[in-house]
Formats: sequence, structure tokens, C-alpha cells
Amino acid sequence: MLSEEDLISRILKVKNLKENCFKYLEDVSKELLTQKILFAIAELTAEKMGPVKLSEIAKKTTGEHDKSKQDLVRLTIEKSLLKCGLAEKLKYASNDVRYILTAYRFQKIKEIDSFRGESTQPIGDVFELPKNTWPISDEFYLLLAKKHGYEQSLKKLHSDFDSDVIPRGKYETLNSDYKKSLDKINEKLDSKYSGLETLVVSES
Repeated sequence: MLSEEDLISRILKVKNLKENCFKYLEDVSKELLTQKILFAIAELTAEKMGPVKLSEIAKKTTGEHDKSKQDLVRLTIEKSLLKCGLAEKLKYASNDVRYILTAYRFQKIKEIDSFRGESTQPIGDVFELPKNTWPISDEFYLLLAKKHGYEQSLKKLHSDFDSDVIPRGKYETLNSDYKKSLDKINEKLDSKYSGLETLVVSES
């Protein structure tokens, strides 16, 4: 199975997509089975924190998971998502094939041919799948909540000390304890979830 670090790297990565592949992410394709499958893979992966089976994708996108529906979903994945590099097929055993997205953030690009050779040009902003579809463990959110709690506690502690509500000795002890705990949380966020905090809290 993919490790949590592998999942995080997929979230952090920005994948370039040609216009004919980027269209699967746009509103114009929201009624297409391809986009429904793409979002289903993302949502199921977030729930399971790992690659998902064809039967699960078929059930989520069509409401059924019989062989005909699975065949339809598999063909759609192969002809669009795999071909465009939006999804990856992982074989764990002869009868255990699963799918996962290659990234959660995408950049539309235009290919340019010139006398200098081929190059690409980004078009528009980076597109992100909804953050609730990102496979992020509960531990990350718990660490963020604790970090916020300690930051607020330190602010209150400093304010109380400045207002002579708390004696110096108690202030210094609590200040030291809170800072040590906050440092440990920040160290874990930086080592295990490096770069993710900025992406997740950037909108707030």
C-alpha cells in the first residue's frame, strides 16, 4: 500500500495537463462519466487513505457494481484518466487491482512549437480538487487544532501577565511549557506534513 508520505507528495505536486486532458476537470465535463469517476476516486481515496477498487468506483459513480458497470468504468478510466496521467493503476495481486489519482492540483498547459524546439506555457491558475477529497489523516488536523490552541493560550498568557493578572513565576513556567509543546507540534508538522499546512489553511 502507499504510505502516508506518498499520499502527501501527490497532494503537494502540481501536475501539468494538456488542454484535451484538463477539460476533464472543468465544469463543461461535470456530466461526463469521466469526471464523475475522477471525483469518485478522490473521495474514496480520502475515506480509505489509499488506492480504491474498481467495484467501489463503479458503485459510487453508477450506483451499481455488476460486471457490466465495472467494465464501463474500467474502459473509461483506461481511455481517459490513465491515458492523460490523471490516475494510476496499481496491481497488488492477480485479482487485486486498485486506482489512485496521480495528483490533486493541476496546471493547464499549452504546447508551443518553435524553432527553439518544443516548450509549454501555463494557462490560468492551478486547479485544485476540493480539499475534502484530499487523503489527509486525522492526525494532521489534530496537530493543527493543538497548534492553534497553544498559540491562543500563549497570547492569553502574555496578555494576562502584561495586565498583572498572573505572577511572574507562574507565567515563566507556563510560557516555557506551552512553547515546548508548540515546538514539538511544529516539528512534527514540518517533518511529516511539510508544505501541507500552507495549502490547507491558505484560504482561511
